[in-house]
Amino acid sequence: MILSVVAMHAGLAAQAQSVAGEGSFAANFVGYAEDSVPPVAIGPARFAGIVNSTLTTMNAENARFLDHQTGRCLGIWETDEAAGTFQEHVRCAYTDADGDQIFERADFDEQPLEGDNVGTGRWVGGTGKYAGLSGVFEIRVRVLRSAREGIVQYVGTKQGRFGLPENETSSR
Repeated sequence: MILSVVAMHAGLAAQAQSVAGEGSFAANFVGYAEDSVPPVAIGPARFAGIVNSTLTTMNAENARFLDHQTGRCLGIWETDEAAGTFQEHVRCAYTDADGDQIFERADFDEQPLEGDNVGTGRWVGGTGKYAGLSGVFEIRVRVLRSAREGIVQYVGTKQGRFGLPENETSSR
């Protein structure tokens, strides 16, 4: 058992990511959000709340950018049940196997409550090999039927472009 755990950690270290330059990417993610803080009424049939999400990303093109990273997002949302609309604004941080981080801003402008949620994301920097990261991408999120009360489960995709300046940490 101990040997298998050591082998697993050695395999993760071997997957340490090295990214540089610019390009397109497509990534999938799965996540869940805690549903522990009740929303507040902000008008007739209008509500606002907070989102506290944890997620995991996998690069859909089997490349290194955004592959096998964990993330955490915090944000705010609003619904207008009378108009049948929703909007959300979140900030996220992703961490790779080396401990380097990517920072994201995502905005889901007002859209229908039903169906997939579509937003625009922006890379707003990072640490280590991701220092100076920039780019814009589309995010599509589908909320799933939760496996248990108290959490919201979802899946989604991110697709767009990223740019990284050449620096001494990008060649690790």
